[in-house]
Amino acid sequence: MGATEEAQHETAAMHMVREIPVARADTTVDTVMASLRGRKFECADTVFVTDDDGRLEGIVRINDLFADSAYLIGDIMEEVHEAVRPDDDQEDIAVLAMELDMIAVPVVDDDGRLLGAVPPEALLRILRAEHMEDLQRLAGINPARPGSEVGIDAPLGNRIRRRLPWLVFGLFASSLITIVMAGFEHSLSANVAVAFFVPAIVYIAGAIGTQAVSVAVRGLLDDDVRIGKLLRGELVVGAGIGAVLGLIAAMLVMASFGDHRLAAAVGLAVLGGGVVSAVVGFGLPWAFTRFGADPALGSGPVCTIIQDVSSLLIYFTFVTLLL
Repeated sequence: MGATEEAQHETAAMHMVREIPVARADTTVDTVMASLRGRKFECADTVFVTDDDGRLEGIVRINDLFADSAYLIGDIMEEVHEAVRPDDDQEDIAVLAMELDMIAVPVVDDDGRLLGAVPPEALLRILRAEHMEDLQRLAGINPARPGSEVGIDAPLGNRIRRRLPWLVFGLFASSLITIVMAGFEHSLSANVAVAFFVPAIVYIAGAIGTQAVSVAVRGLLDDDVRIGKLLRGELVVGAGIGAVLGLIAAMLVMASFGDHRLAAAVGLAVLGGGVVSAVVGFGLPWAFTRFGADPALGSGPVCTIIQDVSSLLIYFTFVTLLL
């Protein structure tokens, strides 16, 4: 599928259906109900209200049609202030539906005339597709596209080329972890128990950072955000989470080993690693966006390396100072 065809696939026009209930505002509820009987619609969850020229004026949810039959449609309709155009991106459609709590999203032309609607089942497909795309990007994998070219039936060489680049980056970058460990060989030799907590500290830092990346990827794309304020907030969040987890970790170390210095080193390392991971996890997607790169594509792999190295440096620094 070419780039033009793929872009077309992700627009409102591809998801739109045309056989939908339409009524005028001055029509009674009873008349509209009668007009719906015996007809088959592609989307019957909403009645779309138009004027004499076919311009969208509002919507009536199907459950509201069971109002007093003497009411006019205009009396019970919800005015629609937003609709989508045929060439609007599918992600914008799903966002609009959630923001306005719409069951089906109307599609209008440039003059506001109703063309059709994006039905609920299409909205669910869009949300699932966008969610899967974000998950793949967080993993450093190119977004999935239909066709055998990128599917499980693709040639082995094709699949390897798509997955390998970020993994090669991770392989070389992970050598920094080895360098950090080697630099604190004396501390490890002096107290072998120090090594027991390395996996847990790295995991906690990575988990906090992954949460921050996941939150940032969507938020930074949708709005023109002020990164300074958001980073300060994420700093507080990271400190709060790190403090709670650090206290729990310190108590577990103290209960298991009876070493208050080692317990303090582990607790402080979890606190420090949590703060750094939260800020890096939130700030790196912003940096990707600022320099014109996709904030979701490499944020996960890059953040993982930064978080691992920084959490180990913090841990071994406290170990050196306290033990």
